[in-house]
Amino acid sequence: MFLDIEKIRKEITMAHILSYYGIQLRGINQNRLTGCCPIHHGDNPNAFHVDLNKNIFNCFTHCGGGSIFDFVMKKENLSFHTAAMKIWKIFYPYQLQPQLQKQRIIRPLKLQPNHPYLRKRNISPQLARYFQMGFCQYGIMKNRIAIPILDREKQIVAYCGRAIQDNHSPKFLFPKNFNKSHYLFNAHRIKPHHKRPVFLVEGFFGCIHIVKSGFDAIALMGTSISYKQLKIMKDINRFFILMLDGDDAGRKATPKAEKKMTLYNIPFKTVQLIDVKEPELVDYDCLRITAQI
Repeated sequence: MFLDIEKIRKEITMAHILSYYGIQLRGINQNRLTGCCPIHHGDNPNAFHVDLNKNIFNCFTHCGGGSIFDFVMKKENLSFHTAAMKIWKIFYPYQLQPQLQKQRIIRPLKLQPNHPYLRKRNISPQLARYFQMGFCQYGIMKNRIAIPILDREKQIVAYCGRAIQDNHSPKFLFPKNFNKSHYLFNAHRIKPHHKRPVFLVEGFFGCIHIVKSGFDAIALMGTSISYKQLKIMKDINRFFILMLDGDDAGRKATPKAEKKMTLYNIPFKTVQLIDVKEPELVDYDCLRITAQI
């Protein structure tokens, strides 16, 4: 299996590793963390230290220190190569060799941008064409609104099919073996290092509505944020507005997302939807006020 050690060294941090293992430490300052050692599970609350700038850890009572590779090696009693392979599989599950990557590129479907369901969701044919979405009449997306998912290189990697009837299951159909947590909808349009904030929402239509109103937005395609998605957000290097749905699932998911984004040092603020349940229903003036940072 393909393994790029240098890519791991450059891109995966102690913050990523701590987040993967669900380890929570208290902050000494902005770049240093401390707590009980999660390797030998001691009870000294000051034994384990992490330097986020240097990307290293140290246990002063038992385990010693080192890099992310050393941490995984010590915690799981693995060799260097096995630990590196484990990290690779966790954070780069779809990072195949170049000749294999090209096979995943999907050809655009022939879709109808003018459909009653889209009109019901206030999506004009022009807006549907902009997002390359529309009603599909064949294949696994037959009789669904097919929405393309693009990677950061602007290549279609999959389509999601939205049922045109709410009682039809599943409501959102993804291709078999496609992992939506490795992508962010509409992320390919977000320019890095820009001053404008980016709305981070759950679903396709909430994202499309916000873009329609003239703001930048991306969607998780769910309620949880994965390590791969956090890495994409880190690369975008923008200020984010976390605005999940106002239902029970969205409210429960919000603090979990906040913790992960904080751990990754991603700048953001949170907006709770109360009077409306979905970002799709938020009007322009509210979006404009919310976007002021």
